Amino acid sequence: MFSSGIVCNSTFARSDGAPIACLGAGIDKFNVLFAAPGWYTCGNLGCHYQYPISSGKAKFMLFVLDKCAPGETVDILVSFKQTNTDFHGFQITAQDTYFNRLVGTFINVGDDEDTQVEAGGRFATHTKKGIKQKFWHVKWQAPPADFWVANPVRFYAMGIEANNDDTPMGDYVYKATRLLVVEPKKTKKEQIRVIKKKE
Repeated sequence: MFSSGIVCNSTFARSDGAPIACLGAGIDKFNVLFAAPGWYTCGNLGCHYQYPISSGKAKFMLFVLDKCAPGETVDILVSFKQTNTDFHGFQITAQDTYFNRLVGTFINVGDDEDTQVEAGGRFATHTKKGIKQKFWHVKWQAPPADFWVANPVRFYAMGIEANNDDTPMGDYVYKATRLLVVEPKKTKKEQIRVIKKKE
C-alpha cells in the first residue's frame, strides 16, 4: 500500500509511515527541489501514481487555527471524509514564505499510537496502526519569539486513500493546505477613567 524509498521509487509496500521526500516538501531552504509542492510526491515515481492528485471522490482536509503566538502549540486535525476505503495515510509539514523553509516542530500526541514525527519534528505521518482510520490528531509548536517567521505559515499535507493490495495501483492521493499566522498576542491597554468631582 505505502511505498518506501527516499524518492518514492521503491516497489516494496510499506504502511508504517510515509517516506519524507514523498510529500514533495524540502528538508531545508536550500533544497528547493523538494519544496512543497515539489517534484517528488506520493502521486508519482512508483508510489500511488494511477490517478491524478485529488481526483478521487473523498475529501481530504486540515483543521487548524488561523493564528497563534510564537512558541505556542496548536492542535491539527487531519481528516478524510466521504471515503469508502478502510485504509488511509498522510504526511504533513509546515513552511513559511522564505524559500519554503520548514518551520516549527511537530510533536507526538501523548500516548497516541496512530501518528509519529519524522526528521526531528519537521514532518508528521501515520503509523502502521494508524492506517485503519480516517482522521488523525497532531500537534505543532510554532517557532520561538526570537526566530523570524515569514508569514503566513502554510501547512501542506498529502493523504492516501488506499486499497491495501500491496501495489501502487488503485490508490488515490489527495493534498490539503491551510495558512496560519505566527505573531505575538496583542495585550489590551488598560484604560484609566478619570471622574471629575462636581464642585
